[in-house]
Amino acid sequence: MGKFKSISSKILISYLAVVFFTFLVTALAFYPLLVGVLERRAEIGLEKQAWEIAYSIGIRESSFWPPQEHDLPVTIILLGRSVESDFIWLDPQDSISFSSQPEKFPPGQSLSQLGVKLREEGSFNRNMSNIFKNEDYMAAEVPVGTADGAGETVMTFISFSMLQTLYRETLLVVLGSLLVAMLAALLIAFFLIRYLVKPLRKLEEYAQAVGNRQFDMRLDTKGDDEMSQLATAFNQMADQLKSYDEGMRRFFQNASHEMKTPLMSINGYAEGIRDGIFTGPALDNAIDIIHKESLRLRNVVENLIDITILEQPHKKYLLPNDLSYILEEVIETVGGYAMERKVEICSKVHAGTWVVGDWEQLHSLFVNLMSNGIRHAWSSVTVESQLIDNQTKVLITVHDDGSGFRAEDLKHAFEHFYTGGNGGSGLGLSIVQKIITEHAGRLRIYNSSQGGAVVEIVLPMAAEEDGKSDGLLS
Repeated sequence: MGKFKSISSKILISYLAVVFFTFLVTALAFYPLLVGVLERRAEIGLEKQAWEIAYSIGIRESSFWPPQEHDLPVTIILLGRSVESDFIWLDPQDSISFSSQPEKFPPGQSLSQLGVKLREEGSFNRNMSNIFKNEDYMAAEVPVGTADGAGETVMTFISFSMLQTLYRETLLVVLGSLLVAMLAALLIAFFLIRYLVKPLRKLEEYAQAVGNRQFDMRLDTKGDDEMSQLATAFNQMADQLKSYDEGMRRFFQNASHEMKTPLMSINGYAEGIRDGIFTGPALDNAIDIIHKESLRLRNVVENLIDITILEQPHKKYLLPNDLSYILEEVIETVGGYAMERKVEICSKVHAGTWVVGDWEQLHSLFVNLMSNGIRHAWSSVTVESQLIDNQTKVLITVHDDGSGFRAEDLKHAFEHFYTGGNGGSGLGLSIVQKIITEHAGRLRIYNSSQGGAVVEIVLPMAAEEDGKSDGLLS
């Protein structure tokens, strides 16, 4: 049962269904057309035969009368085939003068006395061609074109049973041709399905290998068809998954290390306090260390939560926000840390500088930038802004007066848990980079010619009046 659920079976069954219905529709549409064509060709053939016989009789000579059957045409051509027909020569009184089948249509017998009906009831013109059809026969009657034969006619006819036999034979030929064509098409479909399914099976094996973290496998990308393009996309996906997997491994290793260090410190000092090892000033120092390490641990956990949220698909509410108001909130948040480090924060961002973004993410972005700046500054951190790109974007610069970035820092600053030489969780700039990417902005870090580290970010600008709108949902 499972085999009928495969793609190859579905393609083959669908193909057979299409061929069958095409075959059925063709047969149903072809048969009435075939009947009409054959009847019309039979009328033309009988009429032509009748005129030829009438002409032969009209120019007869007594030396070769009565006529011999081989002297007269006894067949008509239908669809390229010779079909036997019959004829009778009638005198003006409708008596048979000569017949191609004397045993069935004996000479001297009147037409009305025959057991079969060849001519329709009603008037007909003896001086022109006439076509008659009934359930049994189709006939053509023409005059004999001589003066002494005035009133004489020649009638050629063929039975409908013979036409029906010809219908069936022709239809069988057509159906046989369609059957041969269907078998040939099925053979082609079989090889086509094998051609299509073979790379799909390779893709299945490849997907299973990638699912088992075998990222070094590669699909053949030769050619320019859609399967080659799909194979290229799968190879690129494997490279990205490999990079992501390696990054996540490093991430968890670094995260466990960053969390393990303060936990061990807290655990050691807590056990010392419990066991009475620390007394007096040593006890106060142990408590201070536990407090600092717990804050450091909290900072790591909060940054891990931020990174996890940013890595997951989520909706972003990009609204106009006053940059100066965000920075006021951020300065209040990091103010205690700045006082502890004896670092002055100077904001040169004017009120009414509007940027488009998510308030929570922008707040987190500047908290991380300001915290990094305070950690590395000697005495001050300055935030400035200016409009660029025809006043469509805002350039924000965070500059501290510290020792600046080392060459190694500039290479690895955005890697998870890269802490450089001055502490921190190593996640701040990674969070900043992710937020900037989510806001379609730009990020750059470098050292100022006057000394100290500089972080430049570019965000889309929003007009002040847009702050009254509902914003953009993405």
